[in-house]
Amino acid sequence: MNPKHVPVLITGAGAAGLSLSALLAHHGVPPLLVERRSERFVYPKARNLSFRTLEILRRLGVGDAVHAVADGVSGMVTRSTLNGTDEGTPLDVAGIFGGIDELSPEPPAQYCPQSRLEPILLDKTRGSGGEVRYGTELTSFAQDDDGVTAVLRDMRSGTEQTVRADYLVAADGTHSPVREALGIRSAGHGALPIYVIFIYFRGPWRQFVPGLADGDSIHVKNATVDGIFVGTDGDLGLFITTYLRSAGETAAEFTPERCRELLNAAVGEPVDLVIVEIASWQPYEQVAERFQDGRVFLVGDAAHAMPPFKAGGANCAIQSADNLAWKLAAVIIGQAGAGLLRTYEVERHPVGTFSARQSLTGPPRSFLRIDDDVPDLPLEEEQPIFALLAGYQYRSAATVPHETAPYPDEVALVDQLRGQAGTRMPHVWLERNGKRESSLDLLGAGFTVIAAGDHEDWRDATSGASADLDVTVTFVGIGGPDGERWSAVTRLAAGEALLVRPDQFIGWRSDVRPENGCDSREMLRGALSEILARDGCR
Repeated sequence: MNPKHVPVLITGAGAAGLSLSALLAHHGVPPLLVERRSERFVYPKARNLSFRTLEILRRLGVGDAVHAVADGVSGMVTRSTLNGTDEGTPLDVAGIFGGIDELSPEPPAQYCPQSRLEPILLDKTRGSGGEVRYGTELTSFAQDDDGVTAVLRDMRSGTEQTVRADYLVAADGTHSPVREALGIRSAGHGALPIYVIFIYFRGPWRQFVPGLADGDSIHVKNATVDGIFVGTDGDLGLFITTYLRSAGETAAEFTPERCRELLNAAVGEPVDLVIVEIASWQPYEQVAERFQDGRVFLVGDAAHAMPPFKAGGANCAIQSADNLAWKLAAVIIGQAGAGLLRTYEVERHPVGTFSARQSLTGPPRSFLRIDDDVPDLPLEEEQPIFALLAGYQYRSAATVPHETAPYPDEVALVDQLRGQAGTRMPHVWLERNGKRESSLDLLGAGFTVIAAGDHEDWRDATSGASADLDVTVTFVGIGGPDGERWSAVTRLAAGEALLVRPDQFIGWRSDVRPENGCDSREMLRGALSEILARDGCR
């Protein structure tokens, strides 16, 4: 019997795996996603989504669903006990995202933990033809020039199935078995000397904080306990604390009995609380040396693990998945050459390295008990949050013209988004058909040409180049007062245009003209051909 064939097999249904599966299905390539867990994640991990991640979800068509379950950015106050009063200056988590309000049609950040996001991405994947199997693990795989042969095991029945995939994507976490099997090493600090305990519990604890919004936190510090209460859903609570290995403490000491004692000491009086789960965790800062090995790719924590101190983690994972999804789809559908896939690593490795290092500039020394001998971790100067979320510039063969990036350790940064090749297309509010609309909402599912001012030539060039290459390219012209605002931001003159990739990044600007006399159609066809690793007018 021939093995089941799938275009893409994904292992790991966290933020990276589920977003990649939903994005692939959205691009017309329904994948198979397998996850060892028996069900989706039900606890509030990866709590704050940045505007760039929200933009990806908006384009995916699930923006309204996310906003329906999301809240404002989580904040934190300090008390000696939960039933006490606030002390000192509140930690302004929202302030981390200050100064970027005008960069996006989305809010700078929103509280939408993994427990709320996963069901939305799961429904999107399945609704678009993708298959997701929980309680299923990848036991082995082997790749050749034409694909990957993988063996999957149903963890309930023990039955195995052989699957043949064009590509395998490992979204299987910090300790990725796929990465280990490929022998890909990681660079960075590795496991950080910070030892965390998560205590999930249920009970009437919210009576002491009736105004606590989901996602908001209360830091409790007294002679007995030092930790953080996090508001979740209903009567489910989360208490985060740490232990000091230098003092001989271990995770094994956090038994249900001791956790109840800690919670009562933190609340300030006895409360009938039921311990649901106790989990130990240690943050990692590490980046895989390679994100691709033949037909196997790494995304999420398997590629770039980082502590959540700068809202990195899930946000960086989803953005890497977005970068990879359209490229895999273009190659599988036959619109691009396999060379396009190499640009995933070239573009995302510097960003993953940068994000991981920047995550170390905000360790929680001020509100968690950490060993005094923990070294200073930052490797570089702290950058503005804009740089971390959207201020980076890709330099690869998927941008025209392209420079050789200082791979793998340095990232190119810009001060502003002005429509530079390799940057996220700028957001500008426009008035179209009597409605306020973001320039980002003008983009099609594939490539988009956006022209300013006199744009009839580009309309014809777009349809011609699209037909020449059999690639979907949408044309949008921006004229009148909207065109003036657009040109003021992008610095495009009338009659010039941008070619925007499916991930909303600029692939090419028409004001960068070749010297061989190509007309608009030929220039556009050449830029598309170069981005898609096909032949064309250069």
